[in-house]
Amino acid sequence: MKFTKRFKEEDEVHGTYELFSELFVSRLGNILGIPVLEVSLTHEGLVMEYLPRKVINPTDIRNLAQLKKALPFEEWVLNIDLKQDHLMADEEGNGYIVDHGHSLLSWKPLYYVYEIMNKPVTRFNLWSDEYHFKEGVEIIRSLDKKSRDVLLKESVNEVLSYRKLDSSLVNDFLEVSSKILDYREKLLCSFKN
Repeated sequence: MKFTKRFKEEDEVHGTYELFSELFVSRLGNILGIPVLEVSLTHEGLVMEYLPRKVINPTDIRNLAQLKKALPFEEWVLNIDLKQDHLMADEEGNGYIVDHGHSLLSWKPLYYVYEIMNKPVTRFNLWSDEYHFKEGVEIIRSLDKKSRDVLLKESVNEVLSYRKLDSSLVNDFLEVSSKILDYREKLLCSFKN
């Protein structure tokens, strides 16, 4: 069964930035093998699989090791809204991280981004430990900047086929998001050494 998250109309800029983040983080996570829910766009909004239950206990999910490796990814994309309520499971017991609408530059003033850049931002640790965190960092490092930025631009362009936004605001999102990812990757990798 599919679920549609309708477009937000109340704030054109932030609502569109949220779509940029949702689509990009979903695609990025799927390329890297991170268990984030895959989303697609239609004229109504973001479409995704309906996941029937929240994950309360780690023993209830089959892909716990994958989820433990996902914590560096969530930190990398500056997802300030990661919490246990955003961990859902499908019928087979596979856990997925949902709701990446507050990642990267979305719903954050620039001064706040600078304020939190050097800090862990997630509110839930996905039951991660040092071993799985380091494995997650290696997964992030496996993707080159050029491929990542191409994916970012493709995701943004797809959203722009449904929503219009001033080109200077689009360029700001692309530039700042790329810088966030560059900086946060260096920060995460320093934890490994």
